[in-house]
Amino acid sequence: MLNGTAIDINPLYNPYVSNGKVSPASATVYSNRSSDYKYKITKDDPLYKLFIKYGWSWGGNWSTKKDYQHFEKNI
Repeated sequence: MLNGTAIDINPLYNPYVSNGKVSPASATVYSNRSSDYKYKITKDDPLYKLFIKYGWSWGGNWSTKKDYQHFEKNI
C-alpha cells in the first residue's frame, strides 16, 4: 500500500489464509472461521466496527485471500 498504514491484531487467532496455506502455521486451527473462540475478529466484533467507523478496511473482507488480522487505511 502506498501512503498508508496497517495494523495486524492477534495474528495467532486471526491468521492470513491464502490458497490453503495459513500464516502463522501455528494458527491453522483458527483459520476455521465458523468455530467460536476468544479473540476472533468478525464483522460483529466491536474492534471491527471501530476500525470501519474511522475509515479502515479489513483483510477479512478480501475476496481471494483472507488476512483476518489486518486493518489498513490510506492516509
